[in-house]
Amino acid sequence: MDFALNDEQQMLQESARRFFSERHPLSRAREALPWSDAAQQTLWADMAAMGWMGLLVPESHDGLGLGLCEAFLVAEAAGQQLLNLPWASSAVLLPLWLKASDAPPAALLDWVQAAAQGERAFHCSPASSQWQDYALQASDVIAVQGWHDDSLPLRLALQTGPRQSGPHQTAPGALDATQSIAALAPSDAKEWLTLDLSPQARAQARAAYRLALVGELIGAGQASLQMARNYACERVQFGKPIGSYQAIKHQLANAWMAMDNARLAALYAAAALDGDLPDWRFACAAAELTAIEGAQQTTRTSIQVLGGMGFTWEHDAHLYLKRVQHVATRLGGASRALSQLEALAC
Repeated sequence: MDFALNDEQQMLQESARRFFSERHPLSRAREALPWSDAAQQTLWADMAAMGWMGLLVPESHDGLGLGLCEAFLVAEAAGQQLLNLPWASSAVLLPLWLKASDAPPAALLDWVQAAAQGERAFHCSPASSQWQDYALQASDVIAVQGWHDDSLPLRLALQTGPRQSGPHQTAPGALDATQSIAALAPSDAKEWLTLDLSPQARAQARAAYRLALVGELIGAGQASLQMARNYACERVQFGKPIGSYQAIKHQLANAWMAMDNARLAALYAAAALDGDLPDWRFACAAAELTAIEGAQQTTRTSIQVLGGMGFTWEHDAHLYLKRVQHVATRLGGASRALSQLEALAC
């Protein structure tokens, strides 16, 4: 399979990287701004104006009707700048549920269109969850029943209970300094929407959502590696850049290989989902495993290369490490992905 990006995909990748670099630098990521901040709403609207909320929305519903490879490229660029907005839920999960529904509820269509226009940012959360990231960075939280259990009906409802801020996430010791955590009150939604999706359609939408998180994971790992590489080229010890010493260069080379393998696995998983290939489940599990292990290895290596200053709160290296740990936890960790691979290999 040819993993080379076509001209349109290269343009999308370049524009996404440039946009997030200019509009969401790490200094802004540190602020962990809530949705109520006008800057977050403006950024979300500008992302919608770029067409990124409508990438997977069917053309029949005024979307672009593109594939997961394009969505992965945006997620990767967002991860490089530690975006703290619920892009995966709004731009991947909801549109795929809409696409797979023969007769989608009017409310679901309204939610997708509102997100595509940059008016609302939706975070989807299992109905049983009490604590959620993105709950304060989203305009709306959608409670989901039957998220992981395909034997249950898939039902959605807007979370109407209050959301209260948890511990201030920019304090030292927080799991992810770029996101605020909210406590969700038990759902008191008045109306539940039932989506009539086949088990395979539900599983593929769920896998695509997780692949978007994998894209953010890989982007964070890549940015961390670039930071360490730049430092290794600039820092001089005993008259030579430290990157010339084997103790440093071999670690960076191993990290690069880990991230490159993860990216190739993720691109294949995106192609497998888009093409409904027989091995899409295995491909997605492999992408999760390589991305989690690779990003964790890379962000830890980066801090080691940076030395003493890499451990300080003022340096940005820990932001990538914590985001990687955070997303890996949301995905269930490497052990879950490995178990999935072993089960599918049998």
